[in-house]
Amino acid sequence: MPRIRQNSNCITISFLRIAVLLVFCLLSNPLNAQVRRISTGGGFSSSTSSNSTTGSNTTNSTANIPNSNNDSTFRDTNAVRGLVYHKETPDSVLQRQVFMFHYQPYAVKIDDIWNPVLNPTGVQFTDRLDAFNGNYYLGKGIVGQPHYGIFPTFVDGLDDQLQTDPNEGYAKRFGNIWLYQTMTPYTTLNYQSSLDKDYQVRIAHTQNIRPGWNISFDYNLICPEGVYTSSGVKNHYLDATTNFFSSDSRLQAVAGLIWQSFNIDENGGIADDDYFTHQLQSNRAGVPVNLYNSGTRHRETSAFAHATYNLVQQQPHYRQRDSITVRNITDTITVVDTIHITDTIFPAAPKILNAGAFGVELKYDRRKRAFLDSTLWTERDATLFWTNDAYPDYRWHNPVKITLGVKSVSYKTTIDDRAEIRSTDLFKPFSNVELALGRSKLGFDANIGSIGENLEYHFRGHFEVPFDSASNTTLLLTAAAQRADPDIRPIADASINQGIDLQQITAECYELQLVSGEWLNLMVRANHISHNVWYDTALLVHEGTHHFWLYQAALTSRLSAGWFHLDMQQLLQHTTDQEQMPVPLWTSKNSIYAELHLFGRALTLQTGVDLRYLTSFYAPSYDYRTGLFCHQDEVKVGNYIWGDIFVNIQVKRASIYLKGGHINALWESNPNYFTLPHYPGRKFGLYWGVTWRFFD
Repeated sequence: MPRIRQNSNCITISFLRIAVLLVFCLLSNPLNAQVRRISTGGGFSSSTSSNSTTGSNTTNSTANIPNSNNDSTFRDTNAVRGLVYHKETPDSVLQRQVFMFHYQPYAVKIDDIWNPVLNPTGVQFTDRLDAFNGNYYLGKGIVGQPHYGIFPTFVDGLDDQLQTDPNEGYAKRFGNIWLYQTMTPYTTLNYQSSLDKDYQVRIAHTQNIRPGWNISFDYNLICPEGVYTSSGVKNHYLDATTNFFSSDSRLQAVAGLIWQSFNIDENGGIADDDYFTHQLQSNRAGVPVNLYNSGTRHRETSAFAHATYNLVQQQPHYRQRDSITVRNITDTITVVDTIHITDTIFPAAPKILNAGAFGVELKYDRRKRAFLDSTLWTERDATLFWTNDAYPDYRWHNPVKITLGVKSVSYKTTIDDRAEIRSTDLFKPFSNVELALGRSKLGFDANIGSIGENLEYHFRGHFEVPFDSASNTTLLLTAAAQRADPDIRPIADASINQGIDLQQITAECYELQLVSGEWLNLMVRANHISHNVWYDTALLVHEGTHHFWLYQAALTSRLSAGWFHLDMQQLLQHTTDQEQMPVPLWTSKNSIYAELHLFGRALTLQTGVDLRYLTSFYAPSYDYRTGLFCHQDEVKVGNYIWGDIFVNIQVKRASIYLKGGHINALWESNPNYFTLPHYPGRKFGLYWGVTWRFFD
């Protein structure tokens, strides 16, 4: 008994000391004081609190840890030495971008740490072009084959192509691969299949080999069965990346390699659409096709490197004020805790004129497309830039952000082994200026260059107005203008086969966008295009002799009430010249589902339906000989509802889905489900898959 009283007195005195010290600190600086606790004894206390290092991209959390005894721990190397955190999920940074990632990049969670199909829409992880991402595509009926975008965009980026890329949505690019920073190794395994012998395999792994230095690779294999007698797809995707940042984040670098191989056997489309529209032939093996040995081969190798160095020394985020040692003695365990009491140091207001940060970027891209003819395209880019936005602390924003740079580009294109085009632009200046007007932002981008003798430019101005202090609801006004040569392929075809020279395409875009959290995104856009270029079914190049307008409106909304969820996208489009730019009037995608958490939230279940619809229009046809989309006015596509049902189940780190695709085809006597002219979509199919993640 005396021993127990002695221990109790020690504990009481220790806590009194802590209380007095905390009260003193709070009275002297009540808003800035932070407590850091270091565990050095025989376990982790449930009362241990952690601190997040400043930075808007930084998230450290010890709340709601489902099983702390099995969770891994990591050390915050930038905080007090020895500070230990629990973690619930792995972390990531640099998602889809690498320009100036100067926030402390070591504790940002991966966005899709759980099952990516729980977005929802069931099998969307198999068919990425059907994802809920604002892009709509007309497909050729086979997952993994080229698709045609039915929501065209203009002047969205500085280097956008003006013609449709047949591999858009599938091919990996410098801007859509994932880069990580992880505390523990992270692995994703995925397998999916169907009754039609489709299968997809994905293996991704990433880990830090030392603090601030990460390596990762991501391999994806898509092998769906074809619709015709002898058709199918075998696509390989592989990227390997590494990124590094110094302890003070002044030096940051990323490099990567992308390798892709697409093999598509497609038979060139069916000879008579009546075989499908009137079900005259139920066995697809007997459907006559235009060619039995047509196919495409696509090979691509890309490499890139990007590095930035900040010449401005960053301030420390906190300073230690005092510390105290607490000894907790029980009958069998002695635990010694050291509590450090620190003050947050608020940084000074950033300077408009400062040494800033310098960056360099190198890219190499080689693409080989083989149809009945072939195209070899090689591009080399080198970019050097400077920015005065050298202050990473999220509580301050430079009132005037300036970025200046110059880009050098070299192209080489060989078409059909007979036409070779070389072009070089050694000096393409670009700039960006952003002015803070209170919480509002006013910005302007400019990119100027030339290919040969023709001057090209891209200008963009934007004005962002937040309606609340957290910027959850914002209004964005954008105006952009672009003038550029058509893509190299139509330039060569027009000059060689038709003896004409194409003029430059000009486009202006005026856009208003209202965003409120994740539940509302409303966009209204007007595009003005002159000298548009397209192919006809005879593979002749056409150039518009007059300008036209393309009006677009898009509504994206995610609504929920308890277990009920509705995710939808509605697109309205109107063009003043359907020959130059054929688009459907209305496109709709809707996911209606229930989300339930069972067994103490250990199991998450989603079940519901996907409904997709677009009005009929003269969709461009696909030419299997050249891989080009051609305008036509003979066959309309659309005016047909596609319905899918799905069930998603997630148990801890494993996710399972089951989906019935095109469910309404089961009871329709005369389905008209062409995804492109002469390319029918699939009938009812059953799909399933499993995703398993490891991060320990």
